[in-house]
Amino acid sequence: MSRPVLVILAALTLVWSFAGLAVAGESDKGQAQVDLSIRVIYAAKSQSPSVDPALADIRDELKDLPASKFRLLDRLQAQVDIKGTAELQLPGDHAIAVRFLGIDKSKGKQMLSLQLSMKPALKISLRLADGGRTLLGGPKHLDGKLVLDISAQLKEAKK
Repeated sequence: MSRPVLVILAALTLVWSFAGLAVAGESDKGQAQVDLSIRVIYAAKSQSPSVDPALADIRDELKDLPASKFRLLDRLQAQVDIKGTAELQLPGDHAIAVRFLGIDKSKGKQMLSLQLSMKPALKISLRLADGGRTLLGGPKHLDGKLVLDISAQLKEAKK
């Protein structure tokens, strides 16, 4: 084959590949969504250690953090479509944007891919098991910091 023919075939292959990805991305959109739940926790150092009874289920995890007083401030809920974003207001002048990137089944376990952004500096990618949760350190608040207990569970979207 001549060189121009090979270049044209390579270009067509790339176009078909990207067209397939775009169609797959559009067909995924709206078919599933994630139930997102964030418990906003105030963490501070204190002479008298305490853990809010509403946080009893994660008491052992909180003990590993560099604080001694933990209080539940808020419970945030959102449903986010694949490729969609939810922006949730945190105490003070802070907000967190959570983007649901999709479902990763590459290693045998269904993982939910999320991207979290908080201005000015936080932008992380996070993979959670379906129904799983994680703790994430947040911004300064009063004399301490916010800690975010993030959980996500996949659910089929209504059509």
